[in-house]
Amino acid sequence: MAKKKSQQIGRYKILGELGRGAMGIVYRAQDPALDRVVALKTINLADEAEERIAYQKRFFQEAKAAGKLTHPHIVTTYDFGEEEGVAYMAMELLEGTELKSRMKEEGAITPADAVDIARQVADALGFAHEHGVVHRDIKPGNIMLVKRGQAKIMDFGIARMRTAADFKTSTGMVLGTPKYMSPEQIAGLPVDNRSDIFSLGIVLYEMLTGTRLFAGDDVTQITHNVTNTEPEPPTHVNPELPAMLDFVVARALKKDPAVRYQDAYELAADLATCLAELRGRELAAERDGKNAARDTTKTVKLESSDKAPAARAIAVDTRLPVSRQFDSSVALQRLAQPSRRDLHKLGHVPRAVGLFRRLVRDRAPRRLLVVVLAAAIAGAYIALG
Repeated sequence: MAKKKSQQIGRYKILGELGRGAMGIVYRAQDPALDRVVALKTINLADEAEERIAYQKRFFQEAKAAGKLTHPHIVTTYDFGEEEGVAYMAMELLEGTELKSRMKEEGAITPADAVDIARQVADALGFAHEHGVVHRDIKPGNIMLVKRGQAKIMDFGIARMRTAADFKTSTGMVLGTPKYMSPEQIAGLPVDNRSDIFSLGIVLYEMLTGTRLFAGDDVTQITHNVTNTEPEPPTHVNPELPAMLDFVVARALKKDPAVRYQDAYELAADLATCLAELRGRELAAERDGKNAARDTTKTVKLESSDKAPAARAIAVDTRLPVSRQFDSSVALQRLAQPSRRDLHKLGHVPRAVGLFRRLVRDRAPRRLLVVVLAAAIAGAYIALG
């Protein structure tokens, strides 16, 4: 039977192991009914009856909670069940990289990518909270980055249904990862959607700055930092970030849940505004770079030719202004050394042009006068005739 369990769980054929956790193993498995490959999460139920019931209840609660969440940024749950002391849950198999791995390799993530990832996660959390589910363990290791920059939340392993009054944990057991917990979660107080927002604020801060916000030598120091330390604004660490991100991060990381973001959708909207500003900066920088490259002066060697081009061709090709296409040296000389006649003309105000003088010298007014006189004569003839 042990051999059978290693090869198949429920209807799922085991293809390989994807990872191990504190409570179980995640397998790569084949679903023969639908002919697709899935991630099969398992948990070994405790031997003692009381603990077994508690673990089984928690696992199935996770499955039911995750099964209600159909969202592009939340891993999809297909099926769950139990076989011979092993509870299992079939989920969407993701091909990508954990955010934790990317942060470890790159340190600080580019601001636009970091804000975009946090925006997607915030939108997914808003959806989950609407359906009464609190994740309780938002951290880089539970965010998967798949193709085209899409982020997906994984592992609702300690998700809590706010409507489930009979949910209990072992005495003194705090669910979550200490350095990504909210202060109220560390204190063992009731948590709600605002706890997830605090955890996402920590993840966003670390993506933007490349630092570990509430790091410590042990759990006691970490929990003290989470509860008491006020983080330095991200722009103090990375001056290239927009100032608006300081306000977004500060509000997400408020120790008091009452003054924190009350809704993950609100956080997502602010992050979308920051993202638009960052994208605008990128486009402006790209445009300035192209303009600079276009305006750069280059020396070009001209091929020799026996026949010189026409003067007009030179003027057009070099795009000289009109004033540069005429010899203005005489005019400049007269301005520099004016004659007596020039000084006389420059020193007197021009005489006003009278009506008679204008009719004599200007053709347009003459034509207008002729038309008016002709119309007057014609009108008089008609009137008197």
